[in-house]
Order: sequence, then structure tokens, then C-alpha cells
Amino acid sequence: MHPANSIQTLVGNSQRATPRCVAAIALVTAVALAGCNVTVPQLAQSTADKAAASQTGTSSSNVVASAPASTGAAVVAAATPPATGAPGCERLPTMSDKNRTTVATAAGAAVGVFISLGTGGTKTKHHVTGALGGALVGALASSAFKNEIDVEEQPDGSVRLKIPGSVMFASGQSAIGPGFQSTLASVTGTVRKYCGVTVRVIGHTDSAGVDAANQVLSVRRARAVTSYMQGQGFDATRLAADGMGESQPVADNGSELGRQQNRRVEIFVRPPAS
Repeated sequence: MHPANSIQTLVGNSQRATPRCVAAIALVTAVALAGCNVTVPQLAQSTADKAAASQTGTSSSNVVASAPASTGAAVVAAATPPATGAPGCERLPTMSDKNRTTVATAAGAAVGVFISLGTGGTKTKHHVTGALGGALVGALASSAFKNEIDVEEQPDGSVRLKIPGSVMFASGQSAIGPGFQSTLASVTGTVRKYCGVTVRVIGHTDSAGVDAANQVLSVRRARAVTSYMQGQGFDATRLAADGMGESQPVADNGSELGRQQNRRVEIFVRPPAS
């Protein structure tokens, strides 16, 4: 018997069958003929089914076989992954997710934890437990400055990269040094692939020199970072730059070591709020 005739027979018989049999016939028929060049006749839809389809926007092109919902029949549809944002971007746990800081199974997180534990004698301590923090530590894996940069998750859910000014800029300058550009490119490439992530860059100086000049320098350095990230393809609308000058020291400006720690750039990477 021709396959199409067999299907018509099954469909005809299904109209006299019990609801459970109808469901079984529809499902078995669709699965059995999935690899054949045979068109499965669409079963008649009830008024309720048509109304439901119009409300949910179900496309008839996605339906392989359907039957009235009142009979409890199964619907076999083509798998359509839900949209998560910009094409190709990956979804991170959001700020509202309760398990935001416990998702450490992503590849970036696994790499990040390994690096933070496996670089003996480093000057930094990475405090990361989530996927975003781990991915950022992983982005520094091949950097010559990986032992100079602190990566730390913040209470608000963002991840801070604290970078000494000396590894990014020449003294008194705001142009990113050629030696650090590959590191910043790696960080940019990592955060760019996640949906809805925003970045805020803050420049800081020590107290040497004139306060107003330090303020201007800190802003210029922060903007240099965001400009570079934008040039690497990061959305400009998700970038912000600020300068704090000498107003937020993290160490004593009375010593050279303290001043060196105060000359820094902080990059805050924040996952989407919801």
C-alpha cells in the first residue's frame, strides 16, 4: 500500500478511536515517516486549537502533526531555540538569579579557577565563584600581566578587574601601551560575547602633582580603555568611563609603593539586571 494511503487510513481510523489512541497514532506516524519524502496530512483542527494557535503565534510550518487539543493528542513541533538577545550572544546568570554566584560549570569558570590556583607565587588573589568572573580570569591566561591584575566579584554582582596603571600606560600618559593591548583585546572578546553585559571603566591617580591635572589624566585613561574596547567591537552604548583623580586612594600616598597602588584602572563588568 502507498504510504500516503496508509496515513489516510490511520487518520480515518483515528476519528473513531479513543483520545489516547489518537495521540499514539499521531505521534507514531510522525516519527516513523520523519526521514521519508512523504507529507503527513494535517489533522483537522478544532475551533479551540485555532484560537490557541492565533494567540501563541504558532506557525503551521513548524508543526509536523497536530490533533484537536480536546482529545489530548500530542503535537510534534520543530525545535526552535528561544532568542536570548543579540545574534550569537551567550546568556549569563542575571542579577536576579538566585544562583548567580554558584554557576561555575562554564568553560571560562573552570579555566579561571585553575589559573587562580595554579599560578604559584602570584601577587594577586582572584575571588571568583561565578561564570563571569571565571571567564574573565580565563581571559587573562595568556597575558604577560596575569599576575598583576586582580579579579574580584563585587556584592552588586559585577566583577572588578583592578589593573596597575604602570602596566597600561607610560608615566603621565593616557595612550594604552602596545604591550598591554593584546590583554585588553582578550578581555574585550570575552565580555563581548555575553548578552547584555555592560562595562564601566574608572581611572585613578596618586596624589603627586596638581589635583586638577590628576583628574583630567584619570578621565583620559578611562576613556582610552573604553575607546579601545569599542574599536574591538564592543557596543559603545554599553560602555562608560569615569575618572576619580586622586580622590579614592587604596594605599598610603606617603610611600612610593602606596602611590604605585593608587595609580590604577578599574574595569567593572556587570551582567544584565534581568
